[in-house]
Amino acid sequence: MEIDLVDEFTIIRSQSSFEALVTGSCQPQIDFSTYDLVIGKRSLSNGNTSIDYKLVEDCETGDQVLMVTFHQNDTTEAPNLTYHALIPKLGDEQGLSIAITIV
Repeated sequence: MEIDLVDEFTIIRSQSSFEALVTGSCQPQIDFSTYDLVIGKRSLSNGNTSIDYKLVEDCETGDQVLMVTFHQNDTTEAPNLTYHALIPKLGDEQGLSIAITIV
């Protein structure tokens, strides 16, 4: 999946927004009544082996934090990687932030 972003993310909350913003050969039907799609891009200084995700809720505020960990390798390519995760539908007042770690 591809999206026109640079070192930022967006939350897609409907199939029509998904079809308008996301390109590529993978165009799944998503149950947006249950999930939101978090999708973003990150520039890296080296190649990447894998990406790990962890969704955590702040118990005081109820906001969500999506922790994204990029596992780099020794290749000299400097990719702009698209990351994405389906998360449980956010509430109207619920916030989401992204915490990126590069290892």
